[in-house]
Amino acid sequence: MKNRSQLVIAFSVILIAVFGLYILQSQRYRDTYLPRTEVAGVDVGGKTEAQANQLLQKHFKQQKFTLVEGKKQLLSFTGKTAGVNPDFSQKLAQLKQQQNRWAWPLHLLTGTSTAQASKSLNIDQSTFDQFYKQALHKLNQGRTASKNAAVIKQNGSYTISKAVNGNQFSAKKLKATIQQGLATSSGQITVKAAYTKPTVTADSATLKTAVSKLEKIHNEKITYTINGYKVVVPKATIYSWTTFANGKVSLDEAKVKAYITSLNTKYATINKSRQFKSTKRGTVTVPAGIYGWSINTASETTTLMAKVLEGKDFTRTPTIQGTGYSTDKSDIGNTYVEVDKTNQHMWYYKDGKLVLDTDVVTGKPGQDTPSGVDYIWSKQRNATLKGTNDDGSAYASPVSYWMPVDYTGVGIHDASWQPKFGGDWYKTHGSHGCVNTPTAAVAKLYAAVSAGTPVIIF
Repeated sequence: MKNRSQLVIAFSVILIAVFGLYILQSQRYRDTYLPRTEVAGVDVGGKTEAQANQLLQKHFKQQKFTLVEGKKQLLSFTGKTAGVNPDFSQKLAQLKQQQNRWAWPLHLLTGTSTAQASKSLNIDQSTFDQFYKQALHKLNQGRTASKNAAVIKQNGSYTISKAVNGNQFSAKKLKATIQQGLATSSGQITVKAAYTKPTVTADSATLKTAVSKLEKIHNEKITYTINGYKVVVPKATIYSWTTFANGKVSLDEAKVKAYITSLNTKYATINKSRQFKSTKRGTVTVPAGIYGWSINTASETTTLMAKVLEGKDFTRTPTIQGTGYSTDKSDIGNTYVEVDKTNQHMWYYKDGKLVLDTDVVTGKPGQDTPSGVDYIWSKQRNATLKGTNDDGSAYASPVSYWMPVDYTGVGIHDASWQPKFGGDWYKTHGSHGCVNTPTAAVAKLYAAVSAGTPVIIF
């Protein structure tokens, strides 16, 4: 009986001690986390909120991360290096409110693990961007970039190249992978999925359509009719113009313009000397004047490119600027005024027939009438010509007929003050550069000639 009483007393003492310990521990967990409590993989059991937050901050700043490609470790760094700035205060407060401190014995067996740290990891963007820029540069050294399938020109034809799967990292994908890994990984961040991938493959309908269109353009027959000449644009030239970029068939504007410029250089007449069959001196070389035409290269380039891209054969005359364009390979033609300074004589031919010839007086030595292929660009009655005499005095000479032929003030007009014309009179009594003509003759010329008529002075 006595032994039984002692046993009961001992059991009661143990029970009281255990209960006391339970109460004591329960009171302790009022301010700390229950045992085996993990936050983002870090054990904070027995820690206060402040202690747990400090522990988590230290852990994530010092945590080592490694970028892994298959079995290969590419780069290791700490959270602090990547700008990790953890703050678990809100999560820890929520966890503290949710825990039941009286259930700590059960917690010893089961434990608690919270969600990963993604919502509690702040990233200092400036620090991260600096780290990431250096990491991307280092990681992509020696790697092969992926390439989209593309239309390529080869041996006078068009083919589609295959896409290339490279192992170079995509700046956007790698950045997202690392940022996600900082918050969700235990240290290893797999980056193989962050490669740049081709976005266009060889079976692309866009590429196939482009090849078809390019071939159609390449096979166009493009013909120019220029000043009586027929010029067929070589297929090789058309081929050199064609381009395909950014999903669009186009033409190389610089090359098209260069071709138009070459046509202009070959066929245009402006700023070029002429071989002219004169009345008395045979064939003479006459320097360029204001008469002549050229291709408007800017306008023609734009128009030609638009026509070529239509993919149809066509013939066209280029956009012309200037004067004298014709279709018989001669811009002077057979209607013109001829002024022979050596013979001091002028002729006017219309449709190849002589209409007028007369002696004239051209510029005196030192004020010679400029040689050149010019044209009558205006006709005026009763004009007053003004200028400066040799002695520096001004003159104003009224004339009945005035036909300017260049842009320096030179023209054909009557000269009632001249007592005679032709011969050597011009050497001592020549004009200031104009072609002085007898009144009766210039009146006849004025009535017969049209503005735009070439004037060949030599």
